[in-house]
Amino acid sequence: MNELDTTVVGSFPVLPFYPVKQDFAPYTDVVPDGEVVVDDPFLPGIFRALRIQCTAGVDYPSYGQPQDMCSMFLGHLLGHGLSPAGKGFEVVGDIEIPRGYPGIEYLQIARKFFPVKGVKMPVTGPLTLAATVKVGETPAIEYPEVVEKLSTFVAHIARGYDQGGASIISVDEPSLVYALYVGLEPEFCVEMINKSLEGIKNAVPSIHVCGEMNTNITDIALSTKARVLDHEFAALPKNLDMYHKEDLVSWGKVVGYGCVETNMEPDSLIQVQKDGKWQRVVEPVSVIRKRIHDAVERWGTENIILDPDCGFGGLRGYIRGQLTEDVALTICQEKLHNMVEAARIAREEAS
Repeated sequence: MNELDTTVVGSFPVLPFYPVKQDFAPYTDVVPDGEVVVDDPFLPGIFRALRIQCTAGVDYPSYGQPQDMCSMFLGHLLGHGLSPAGKGFEVVGDIEIPRGYPGIEYLQIARKFFPVKGVKMPVTGPLTLAATVKVGETPAIEYPEVVEKLSTFVAHIARGYDQGGASIISVDEPSLVYALYVGLEPEFCVEMINKSLEGIKNAVPSIHVCGEMNTNITDIALSTKARVLDHEFAALPKNLDMYHKEDLVSWGKVVGYGCVETNMEPDSLIQVQKDGKWQRVVEPVSVIRKRIHDAVERWGTENIILDPDCGFGGLRGYIRGQLTEDVALTICQEKLHNMVEAARIAREEAS
């Protein structure tokens, strides 16, 4: 991993090949009439997401995470301490770690068919998984013993990805702020994230925390074993103030710098639904280059890698009218292309 290399956070707005009942195997019991049988209905979308990233020139693509970021992992714990509860999951016994690694086949596909520097594999962190699970009527994140067991589960998955040849493994914790809100101690949060990362021996360990930053979040991030600390900056430029170069150097960290907006203005996306003019939501290279310049001025090129703010998966919710799946993916590809071009210019200027 080199300075100003490019990657992504994870998700893309690719749709399954046919409607599915759930986001984890076996997906559905019946293939709709007239459809070709595909063992994994998400597989065509995974190939599509990888092609888009490779065409754009991303150094470390992800498989596109077309499933819900929590259920694709928690689904593997059904019958191992979890049970379905409405649209979510409930703890019904001791959580056991099953064999296998959800998503490992997508890593194998990416490495076999796509000539890139390496593959990034996201795995949802234990705090965020626990926030979507219930113990009775209470969120499981309020039970430290459940969070700890889920961190063991995440560590198991990360270890599998590491042994499978992933180059970057990111533990995604969008619920870190919520964990602090419900009363979990910062030291406990650090311990759980570190436990999730402990099996990574070869890949670069990373964490992703989206949203507005504060000193509690940055202190936790700096204290973890993650090498890359990934956050939103394009949509939240105030986050630039939350890290200082001296801290990054002393802790041995690199910022995963979100330099492309992924949560676009709903009004603009609604207009795209009406007229199909997707260009209105894609930042030009000059805008992205200015964002990169601001980060380089603060932290130096050696302390930065580049990616979008978050995953692009939220675009799935806007697919209607003239904002088709093809248009949604065109938006992703053009944003990534402009990011890669802005990174190229930044490298040339720094050399």
